[in-house]
Amino acid sequence: MPWCPVCKNEYKDGITHCVDCDVDLVEELTEERKSLYFGDQEKLEKINAFFNENGVESGSVILNESDNEMELSILESDVKKAVKLLSIFLSEEEKKKEKNSEEESQEEEKKIESVKAYVNKKDKAEEYKASAYTLIGVGILGVVFLICMGLGVLPIQLTFTTKVMMYVVLGALFAVFLVFGVLSIKSYKKNLAESDDEEQKIKEIEDYLEKELTSKAIDEALGFDSVEEANSESMYFDRTEVIERKIKETYPDLDESLVAKLTDDFYTKIYEE
Repeated sequence: MPWCPVCKNEYKDGITHCVDCDVDLVEELTEERKSLYFGDQEKLEKINAFFNENGVESGSVILNESDNEMELSILESDVKKAVKLLSIFLSEEEKKKEKNSEEESQEEEKKIESVKAYVNKKDKAEEYKASAYTLIGVGILGVVFLICMGLGVLPIQLTFTTKVMMYVVLGALFAVFLVFGVLSIKSYKKNLAESDDEEQKIKEIEDYLEKELTSKAIDEALGFDSVEEANSESMYFDRTEVIERKIKETYPDLDESLVAKLTDDFYTKIYEE
């Protein structure tokens, strides 16, 4: 039986023309396809696979030549169900994306927390120096106290056994203070001697970064196409990752805390000053 391709009316055999639509009849109606979604081929294939799993098997990923982009088309009879499935698919994808983004943020936060704040050699030396003075001072005062006790300068009445125990315990304690004080002095001298080399190394790395990287070069490498996108606060981690990778490629043996400090300082210099 012939059909009109426009009004979809069925005609008796022998009739070849639809008077109402002024078109020739066809032997069989071919169902039209509708463009449902545009995008990259990989994503469209995933959507189509999701359709197939849920009973819509008329999907087809093709190149739309007029728009020169990939599209997912569907038979007109499946459009209503396909639209619902597409909404479900996109909603699930958005949830996954948010979850992944949250997990990445948590990982970055853990990474930041795991890296101890960097303390340079000169500051470390001053800390050891202060500790040495305190420990040695307490140790000397303690020894003087025990001597005064032994000479009877301090009028403290104690039994012989108690005195012996006090001398042994306090003597050992004050001796520990003196030993750690001496060790702190050695650490002070060691860090002070290394501070000049450290400052030269830091200056060398800073000069290297200024020579090799600029804010424009970093943003171009990351594919930022607009000023608004490049100024987004969410881009901080991407930018610092580029800087950190550059440092580690050239200076692989640097302490993680120093790498973090140099990265943050250089980021501040080229993006925030």
